[in-house]
Amino acid sequence: MPITHTNIKEVVTSYDNYKDEIVIMEFDNITSGKLKRLAPLTHARYDGALILVGITDGEMDIQIDDISYKVGKYSIALIMPTHIVHFVNGSDKLKGWILVVSSAFVEERGFMSKKTSAISYMQLKKNPLTVFNPDEYKSLCVNLEYIRGKIHQHIHFFQEEVMKLALQMFFTDLDNLYLKKCKYYFAASLSRKEELFADFQTLMWEHCKKNRNVKFYADKLCITTQYLSSILKEQSGKSASRWIYETLITEAKSMLKSPRVNVQQVANILNFPDQSTFGKFFKKHTGTSPMSFRKSQ
Repeated sequence: MPITHTNIKEVVTSYDNYKDEIVIMEFDNITSGKLKRLAPLTHARYDGALILVGITDGEMDIQIDDISYKVGKYSIALIMPTHIVHFVNGSDKLKGWILVVSSAFVEERGFMSKKTSAISYMQLKKNPLTVFNPDEYKSLCVNLEYIRGKIHQHIHFFQEEVMKLALQMFFTDLDNLYLKKCKYYFAASLSRKEELFADFQTLMWEHCKKNRNVKFYADKLCITTQYLSSILKEQSGKSASRWIYETLITEAKSMLKSPRVNVQQVANILNFPDQSTFGKFFKKHTGTSPMSFRKSQ
C-alpha cells in the first residue's frame, strides 16, 4: 500500500517523495479544516508506516489511541503503526512538518533493535509526544533537510544507499534525544498482553540464534502459538515468525559488516545447517546474497 495521497498534497506547502518509501511534507498556517484532510495518514497503520509530526510554530490537537494530546512548539508526535490517530484541530499559526517512512525502510533500519528494549518500545508507544528544546528540535530539522536534499539528488549512482544513511543519521540523533528525555515519560503500565509482548522480545533476543520455532517461545510463555501470534499482531502489527526472521536478519547484517567473520561462521553462529541454507534464507528476506550485502557495505 503506497504512502502517496493526492488530497494530502493539496493541503501541504511542500511534498517530497522518495519511491513512496520516504515522504516529507511541510505545512504552514494550515487551517483546522485542512488539517483534517490529513486523515489518510491515520490509515498508514495498515502498511506498517512510521509517522513523525513536528510542530515548528503554533499547536495542534491530536488524538492517539483515544487519548488527547496538545502538540505545541518544538514538539514531535511519534505515530507507530499500531496507533489509531485522529487530527482534531490546529491553531491559526500552525506550522510544521510530517515524515512518513514505509514499513520496508523501518525494517531495513532495524528500528526495533536490540538497543531498544521492549519496555522502551512501550514507553514510546504510551508516550507518543515529546517536547524538545529549540536547539534539539532545530538539529533534527537540519537532518530532515539533508534527507530532503538527497531525495532531490536524482542523478546519483548510490541514491538508495545515501537515503538509508541519511535516514539512519536522523533516527540515530532522534534516538539519542529520546534517551535523554525518557526519564520524563510516565512509567508504562503494561496490560497482560503487553507484558507477554515484552517477555517475547526478551526471549527472542536471547534465543533467536538457536531457536527459530514459534512454539519454543509460546511454550516459554505458557501460551499457544496462535495466541502468541495474535498478541504480537495486535501490539506491533507483525506476526511471531516475522519478528523472529527480521531479528535474525538484523543479527546477520550486523555480523556480515565485520570483515573478521566469514559467511560460513555467520551461518554457524545463527544455527543454520550450512552456508547454502543461510544464503537462501538471507536472499529470500533481503533480496540479495550475504556476499553481495557484504560487498555493498
